[in-house]
Amino acid sequence: MSDLPPADWYTDPEDESQYRYWDGSSWTEHRAPRIIDTDAEAGDATVGLRSPTKLVADTFSLTGRRWRPCVAVALIYVLSQIAGVVLLLVAANNILMGELGAIFDRVSQPGFDASDPEHEAYFESLAFDLAPINLVLALLGLLALWIASNLMQAAVTRIALSDLHDRAVTTSDTLRQAMRRVPRLMGVDLIVVAIFLLAAAAMVLTLIGAPLLLIPLIPAFIAGAVYAIVVLPMAYAVASAGPRTWSLPYGARLVRGRFWATLGRLLLVVLVLFAVSLAVGIVSTLAGTSGGTALELVSQLVQTVVSAGLAVVGIVAAAILYDDLGGESD
Repeated sequence: MSDLPPADWYTDPEDESQYRYWDGSSWTEHRAPRIIDTDAEAGDATVGLRSPTKLVADTFSLTGRRWRPCVAVALIYVLSQIAGVVLLLVAANNILMGELGAIFDRVSQPGFDASDPEHEAYFESLAFDLAPINLVLALLGLLALWIASNLMQAAVTRIALSDLHDRAVTTSDTLRQAMRRVPRLMGVDLIVVAIFLLAAAAMVLTLIGAPLLLIPLIPAFIAGAVYAIVVLPMAYAVASAGPRTWSLPYGARLVRGRFWATLGRLLLVVLVLFAVSLAVGIVSTLAGTSGGTALELVSQLVQTVVSAGLAVVGIVAAAILYDDLGGESD
């Protein structure tokens, strides 16, 4: 089955002021001017965006309507997380020559002090086994976590956009198409990490060579971080289900002129999800500490499942905003 979008009019990849006809396999030479939203050009930053409270309500409503595929994706994510953590723990235990449990027992003791001579002597006596198989297990664990998070990002975005556009898709098709987007999402991850490392390197070099330059640099970095809060969710939505173009520039174009309106809505969603996560965390922690080891493990599992569910809701909210901003999907 072809994964190409159906025949229709789309934004011309060579000229965003034009529509261009896609015949299902290639671009034709048929073009038409795009209709400009006069209200948006007049400066109304909320044109096309639902209100903040409606965004929150619609996010939970959409997640409820599509709970079956969302649960399936979240379950895959949780199981992949468990597999990744197990691989990392096995690799760490092998590298530490079977001392991982003893180290955990030691550092979890009440009043643990790493500077205590007994603890210092113990840690200095540790031997490490850096055999290739142990490093491979650690890399496989990290890769499982990385792929799982990006698969959930792509799949939930596609589920949300399908609902918004009344498209009937099966969970298996969604997962298959989302898996094809995982490499692209991983590429966005690498670009973001590279930008962060460059910013950190610039900060360190400035601190060493010319500390006074930190005065203008720190506000610039803070502004960049705030800008990333808005652009990155849109960029990940593009990489998950949008046109095959550079995701970060596309996301930046979407929020142009509506940056603060978008930021306010995203922050509201984050605050709501944080409040729910905090409440569940407090209840689970109290339940875990009041019981035995088994209850503590159940508490940790509940927190993991709830975290996955809240992550799904957050991705749905970003997908709705992406659609409101005029983001295209395949």
